[in-house]
Amino acid sequence: MATGMIPRGSIDVLRDYVDVLLKAVGIDCTLYIPTVASFNTAETYEVFAKPSDYEYNVYSAKIFINWNPSTYKLKKFGLFVEDQLPVMVWFGNKATVVSGPDVETGTVTVGTVVAIDTCVKSYFSLIPEFIPDKFEDVEAFELVNVASKGFQDAIIRKVYSAVPRRVQI
Repeated sequence: MATGMIPRGSIDVLRDYVDVLLKAVGIDCTLYIPTVASFNTAETYEVFAKPSDYEYNVYSAKIFINWNPSTYKLKKFGLFVEDQLPVMVWFGNKATVVSGPDVETGTVTVGTVVAIDTCVKSYFSLIPEFIPDKFEDVEAFELVNVASKGFQDAIIRKVYSAVPRRVQI
């Protein structure tokens, strides 16, 4: 009796293909992923959480960006918006460690390539030459929604909607 499950080895190969593709055509970015502990603590504050409530591990990663997605494309991924269209982004499954609390505790070392799990409240920054003119004075974008494109529980890749990051001064 076939279950329709994809073997773990096939999933790993498909994830590697995503990483290879992004390595070839992706844009370099700095990716900030909140630590699990700070994310869980900030979630208890609900709507009162501030960006300073999060601690981030910093990675050097590759990203693919669709700056002008159509509403149809967003709905296809289950991302529903009203007025302003967000940016759609894809990350690979691995990134290079730059800094963060995990480096300070000795869990990982700088320059190590590790598996990453981007999530809502993560953000990324790009050098300005890759950012379209409609995002004047914006260098960082926050991930606000996630949609999985995968098979059953084996997520091959995730697509996110991102918006310019707003930070309290």
